[in-house]
Amino acid sequence: MQPTGKRAVRMIFIVTFLWIAILQYVVLVIARAEPYPAIILPGFPAHCPGCLLETGVAATKSPELRVRFGDGHTEKVSVRDILPPGPSVSLMAFSSAFSDDDVKANPETVAFLKARTERLFPGQDVAGLDIVWRSTIYRAPDESDLEHVELYTINVDFGDAQ
Repeated sequence: MQPTGKRAVRMIFIVTFLWIAILQYVVLVIARAEPYPAIILPGFPAHCPGCLLETGVAATKSPELRVRFGDGHTEKVSVRDILPPGPSVSLMAFSSAFSDDDVKANPETVAFLKARTERLFPGQDVAGLDIVWRSTIYRAPDESDLEHVELYTINVDFGDAQ
């Protein structure tokens, strides 16, 4: 191949590469309006009420589980005690499945919670489970200075759940 032939092959390769890149960009812009994440980075919100950037205080939403017994007393249990072992992060799994009143409406969910709770307290009269969602504010790098503010409670009555 002669020097001009090599140069022509290189030019064809470069032009083809640029043409594909430009076409890809045009298709992405038309189809998605923003070619994220390759070309344009996501914007950060200018106003973020309650977030760490605005308040300087780290806070998150976390559950506290309280088992209710037939005699009226309650005991706290951990999310890890209720959920079966698995590869996922238990707080994320619990938050996505048990964060609203839909928990009470699904008989299978109520039966699951009852079975898991009765397994923790065999032979005791387990009446229900209260899922207390609260805002946890971290004021120190360790757990020495936590503040919990109750947001809402989901009362799951076991009743006749099987």
